[in-house]
Amino acid sequence: MDGDSPGHESLRRVAPYALTAVAVAAASWLEVLIIGSGATQLSLTPLALAVAVSVWLGGLPAGLLALVLSAFAMDFFVVEPGSLLRFRTPGSAVTYAAFLAGWLVFCVLVDSVQRRMRADGILRKAAEHAAWQADRIAQLTSALAQARTPSTAIESALQEPIHALGADAAIMLLTSSDGKQADVARAIGYPSVRDWPPVMLSEKSPASDAAGRGAPVFIASRRARAAEYFDLAPETGGITVEATIAVPLMIGSRVAALAQFDFIKPRPISDADRDYLEVFSTRAAQALDRTWQYEYALRARAEAETHRARADQEIAEREKIEVALRASEARGRALAARTSRLHGLTAALSESVTLAAVGKAVVRQGRVAVGATAGEVTLLVDDGTAFETLHADGEGMSAGSRYPVEPGFCATDAVRQGHAIYISSFEEWQERYPPSASRAADGGYVSSAWVPLLVDRYPIGVIAFYFTAPVNFDDEYRALLVSVAQDCAQALDRARLYEWAQKARAEAESANRLKDEFVSIVSHELRAPLNAILGWTAMLRTDSIDSSLATRALQSVHDNATRQARLIDELLDFSRVSSGRVALEREDIEICELLRGVVESLIPESVAKGVILNFPLASSARVNGDRNRLEQVFFNLLGNALKFTPQSGHITVELQEHPEEIEVRVTDSGMGIESEFLPFVFDRFKQGDNAAAREYGGLGLGLSIARQLVEAHDGRIRVESQGKGQGATFTVWLPLSRT
Repeated sequence: MDGDSPGHESLRRVAPYALTAVAVAAASWLEVLIIGSGATQLSLTPLALAVAVSVWLGGLPAGLLALVLSAFAMDFFVVEPGSLLRFRTPGSAVTYAAFLAGWLVFCVLVDSVQRRMRADGILRKAAEHAAWQADRIAQLTSALAQARTPSTAIESALQEPIHALGADAAIMLLTSSDGKQADVARAIGYPSVRDWPPVMLSEKSPASDAAGRGAPVFIASRRARAAEYFDLAPETGGITVEATIAVPLMIGSRVAALAQFDFIKPRPISDADRDYLEVFSTRAAQALDRTWQYEYALRARAEAETHRARADQEIAEREKIEVALRASEARGRALAARTSRLHGLTAALSESVTLAAVGKAVVRQGRVAVGATAGEVTLLVDDGTAFETLHADGEGMSAGSRYPVEPGFCATDAVRQGHAIYISSFEEWQERYPPSASRAADGGYVSSAWVPLLVDRYPIGVIAFYFTAPVNFDDEYRALLVSVAQDCAQALDRARLYEWAQKARAEAESANRLKDEFVSIVSHELRAPLNAILGWTAMLRTDSIDSSLATRALQSVHDNATRQARLIDELLDFSRVSSGRVALEREDIEICELLRGVVESLIPESVAKGVILNFPLASSARVNGDRNRLEQVFFNLLGNALKFTPQSGHITVELQEHPEEIEVRVTDSGMGIESEFLPFVFDRFKQGDNAAAREYGGLGLGLSIARQLVEAHDGRIRVESQGKGQGATFTVWLPLSRT
């Protein structure tokens, strides 16, 4: 309001003329400077600019003042310096007159342009204001029109004016039927009040005045509020109110509700606001009336529907009783048939003792019991990561087929969720389980049931039944399927226990045979050197043996005792390795040095036998392991090669280094290994050629011990041979040391 005070208004009126005087004075000074410099072609430019600036910024009066002052300055300083209105030549007079006429026309044109611009601005502002007013009225109308319930109508009747008027808080009051009080229906923007007490309309307040007058009440400032409502506290609902607008919402001649908008700053009320609130009062009242009427109609309709439903229910009860009787008879017949089929299933399961027999009985008898077109029993295998079909009876199904336990299969969800999966239509099948649906499409099936087979609440597989028509799996049908699955699970568990018992019995018999074989081999291998020792010692006890024979006898006793000790050590070593009681004393070992030591220890024996032992090794590779145990491995491999390689044969030790491991190959030109015996070379007590085994002796434990020691070093061992008489190659891989 201060910007419109008389002082400011006078200053605004005088400012253009002062600016004009300053501009003309500055232009006159520039004219004197230009004339003094001799540049006559620019002599009128400053004065012309002063007139143009004045008329553009100050309007026509300022422009005419600038033109008059510029005319005197032009006459005095340019046309006839030092004199006024005295022209020496007609040309000077014409120039003077042309200047005045031209710039007078310019001033008139500029004033005309500015008037038009101001008129356009006023029209544009009026149009913008009208558009703004229409927009907020349209938003209010749209929000109220969309309300379907009284609560949404009240919410819209508060939210829209809050945004349109810039209010800080608002409250909606619903008046009582006697008009003496109003209850708070909705309050927005009052932080400290949750439960509002009723507002007594007999007490003086903006809301009661609006209700009494039937017209809006406008309080623009705290001063006006205090003057009109001096008993009313300035604070409402936790906020300090500066301005208030109270609007009555009238339905007919009755004030049905009151909307009050509070402002925390002074709020002058414009004509546009009054027009907006007039529209708001009418349309908000219409929205409340419409939603109340609609709600009443809905309640009436609901009551009518309730009465009709009761009548229909009474009529339908008799029909239900009749239908129930007929359904009971049908269920009785169906139950009898299903019971008979279940008895057949139970009888078939009681005669089945193997998994295959149980699977066959369950699918065939269960399919008949539930009325399915096809069925299959699928078991979990590979530690629960895959399904394998035990038995299947239907198009596109076969026993032994496998598929992973992955999402997308009905069986997967059945075992993971622990309850049955029912598919009532092929569309549902395709949507929920595309992989299973693609398999079912080959057989023309459109619905199915997948029931988990649970043993002690843990799934062991799934039984599935397929149907070529859509099936409604009601509670009774589901109970029947679950019953079949329970019988199947119990029978499979019994068959599995039976097969395990049979397998355990077979393994026990195999262990007994292996024990007898072991005892036979050990007794034979230990008895042979013991018999030689006993024979030679008996001869030595006689006095008739000569010295040369005695020396031979002692050497034989020593050799056989050493052989017997080696056999016993081998048995003890195998026992420790097999039971895991071997402790590896690891260290970094240069593998080439270790192999060289083993080869050099066997050179005398190879020379004596006439076998060429090649050791072209040159490597600095190191492994982390137990030196004694690795020497034992390679002594075993080279000893075997030397044992089974005939005279003039050759044995080659090769070493090849890889990025993560070292490869050692022992190749001989000996008797070789038959192809059918290759898978059993590293088994205990296994020897390929029995005749050769008897010739060279041994328990058949060396290679088994070697494999277990290599694996204890995180390595692996392999044997290759082209057959009998073709030699053999043993390859050992050990991880390289990381230090």
